Amino acid sequence: MRTLVEVVARAGPGGRTVLPVVRASGQLAVRRTGPSTVHLVATAFGPLGGDDAEIRLVVEVGARLAVRTVAAAVVLPARGESPPSVQRVRAEVGGTLDLRAEPTVVTRGAHHRALLHAQLDDGAQLTATEQVQLGRVGEEPGRWTGTTRVERGGVPLLHTTVGLGPGAAAWLPPVAPCAYASTVHLGQDAALGRATAQDAVRLPLDRGWVATAWGDRLAGTVGRLALLEGAAPAEEARR
Repeated sequence: MRTLVEVVARAGPGGRTVLPVVRASGQLAVRRTGPSTVHLVATAFGPLGGDDAEIRLVVEVGARLAVRTVAAAVVLPARGESPPSVQRVRAEVGGTLDLRAEPTVVTRGAHHRALLHAQLDDGAQLTATEQVQLGRVGEEPGRWTGTTRVERGGVPLLHTTVGLGPGAAAWLPPVAPCAYASTVHLGQDAALGRATAQDAVRLPLDRGWVATAWGDRLAGTVGRLALLEGAAPAEEARR
């Protein structure tokens, strides 16, 4: 199934944000739930193998947009030879975009590909999180491939691809984490230094940072990531 979501946020009078475009088709509906917040709502079970979803976000200068989901996404394989399911988020940001989806759970036999491509103006701010669990309780893991690319003024700030699960190049037991969490934060006052914790790291970017953590279960992985979001530099974090 093909899914398309489009949201445009624009600065309105009195510092408010108006949303002149809020529409969706396919497996997702989009609902405005706050002055500058929208929630994505699944209208069908999945995604299933072969499904293709694209989310287009435009946040103009002076506007704010927060994007949330109402529940975790459970990725299931299609019958027979299951192709990957795909979700692409393409964002053009002149204002402030806060993108925080609920976790993605990839079941046995499924392969999900996630892409975030954000193009920022010089004064833009972006916060984007990713949370992934391979396999449900007592189940063998599925496979997940995530690519994040962020540009500011056409200059790449971050381009990374992470592959987890059976068949992924870097997923070789006993080094085979089934949970992954990441946050990218960029803005005028977002600079933080390097920091490390058990199975977690935060690295500086130009006017921002990226933090990642991994483990067996998502709850503990997210907790370790939270320790690094705003934590002290590496030397202090290890004390």
